[in-house]
Amino acid sequence: RIALSAHYRGRAMDAAPLFGGGGGAAPASSDVGPAAALVLASTFELVAAASLSSTAGIAAGAVSAALSGLLLALTLAVKLPTPLPATFAPNATRFLLAWWSLACLGLTFTGPFTTLGNGHLSTWGALFASVAAALPYSGHLARAVDRFVRLAKGDFGLLLLLCIGSAVVALQAFCSYVHSRSGVDAWALAVGLVSAAGCGGLLSQPGLAAQQARIVSLATAGWWTQGLVIT
Repeated sequence: RIALSAHYRGRAMDAAPLFGGGGGAAPASSDVGPAAALVLASTFELVAAASLSSTAGIAAGAVSAALSGLLLALTLAVKLPTPLPATFAPNATRFLLAWWSLACLGLTFTGPFTTLGNGHLSTWGALFASVAAALPYSGHLARAVDRFVRLAKGDFGLLLLLCIGSAVVALQAFCSYVHSRSGVDAWALAVGLVSAAGCGGLLSQPGLAAQQARIVSLATAGWWTQGLVIT
């Protein structure tokens, strides 16, 4: 969180809008890190998908590896046979952000990377790297990240993160329940939904969460403990 904040704070004034003109400037050397991370994550995901013969996973990694490779070459000022247009970097980073957002939903929630492993970690790593790569070119994204960083502090931040995590658990449990129809997956779905709803209610009433901090913390710990044990 701190790294993302530091990455864009010095560049927010020059960031181009997410949609519309601008954003065609050549990438700075500070953009090498996100581009290199995106190349590595895409390559690992591609290898993991190939080992499982996943067509969708192979497509996700191959397209990303190609685009992020060109982006990395551009940030390193490598001379290419055909010069890339000035709009390549902003358009490529926006596309990769959307690409990996969809890939994460499909590959890690429905398959083949539903369990923790190389493919799962590299898919999410590619998503985070694409966010970092897109920050210098998107004023909207930079402001959204800045707002999230400012909100995710103290008790409010803990509730916000718990609400997001609960929603992710519920989504994963729903995808599993559709295929298994098992009681365990149904209960995992209930655990995530109840926690997300409760956290959402507390986020809308921050004073209540502060007044009933002990009850909220004990109830949350107990709810997730039984959810962990049962599911």
